[in-house]
Amino acid sequence: MAAGGLGAGVAFGHGDVHDRIAGVNQQIATAPADAQLYLQRAELFRQHADWQAALADCDQAQPLDPAVDVALLRGRILLEAGRPADALQVLDGYVSRHPQHTQAWVCRARVLTYLGRHDAAIADYREALQRSPQPEPDLVLECANALVAMGKSAEAVAVLDAGLTKLGELPSLALRALDIEVATGKIEAALARVETMRQHAPRPEPWMAKRASVLAQAGRLVESQAAWQALVGHLAGLPDAERRSHAIIHLMQQARQALAALDSLRPANETPPSIPPRSES
Repeated sequence: MAAGGLGAGVAFGHGDVHDRIAGVNQQIATAPADAQLYLQRAELFRQHADWQAALADCDQAQPLDPAVDVALLRGRILLEAGRPADALQVLDGYVSRHPQHTQAWVCRARVLTYLGRHDAAIADYREALQRSPQPEPDLVLECANALVAMGKSAEAVAVLDAGLTKLGELPSLALRALDIEVATGKIEAALARVETMRQHAPRPEPWMAKRASVLAQAGRLVESQAAWQALVGHLAGLPDAERRSHAIIHLMQQARQALAALDSLRPANETPPSIPPRSES
């Protein structure tokens, strides 16, 4: 088995892990020299948190197929078993032998994070991203979150923006960048991001709600109230079939609740803006 295939993990369908282990046991009974079967069972044992059995199967697989490099799987098992120092030693060797393998860099980054070596972990995350022409969104998020944990919010947003450039306007990445910008007081940048996503989204309404929410978080309550009011008006003007959808009903409820909350904050002598009546359709 190629090192890259092992590093990517073994794919399994849904079902009870015990049943799948029993199935592989039967296969091993008929083909005891098949290294891949031991690797499959090792991965199942890893999922089942049976670290000793998983490591034993790695030991079984290696001599059966010299082409197999079990170090990445072994490193994952050792990390999850609470043995990060041992995992690091194993993964250092794997990364040096397979520097093209992005998951090896990711796994080692997690180990380094566990050990508190955050700068080295970030370097490994960046290496994984650099070596991935189309990185998984989860990898982009993981790297960004590691940077935030180190207080490097601007770098985290830059990583997310690079991911958005490579992968397109993914809401998961945009929302994380938005959260970071709001948390660090970059409100205008957050609002600009919301507008960009609104323009690219198949439906603008969720991003209209997000804009109103960001304004409220920033303490810009008058603007937030106007934004929620605009959303209510927009939703009220949609065709009947659209207004009856669960998503639109939920947004209308959210908008009205937000307006009621904002109205409760207004001075007693100040007249609140009118809210379009509820549609009976």
